[in-house]
Amino acid sequence: MKKPSIPTLRRKLDKVFSAWIRGRDAPDNGIASCFTCHRHAKLEAGHFIRRQHAATRWDERNVHGQCSYCNRWLHGALDDYYAALVREYGQGTVNELMRMKRTTVKYTRADYEEMIARYS
Repeated sequence: MKKPSIPTLRRKLDKVFSAWIRGRDAPDNGIASCFTCHRHAKLEAGHFIRRQHAATRWDERNVHGQCSYCNRWLHGALDDYYAALVREYGQGTVNELMRMKRTTVKYTRADYEEMIARYS
């Protein structure tokens, strides 16, 4: 049997991680308070540091439930997201995420499979 490709594993991880975040932040049918604007809405998994940065892409501290207005229309509402992260975790954690953004990470097939199992 052929093993799934790395891009296939990455897409699967994105899907299960997003569902996990929404389940963590909005356990009642996906509806809860937005991390950035506190509006009660159906939540999406919004990233503070963009998904293109692999080191923080699947970091639970970097991804929170956001309403579609903040996540899509306001492109993450980053000023409000920053303030919410500082309140939630402290400035030290935000600084750590910002440092991690500048690091290069190359995940192996085993890494992807392990993260998929963890968030499934």
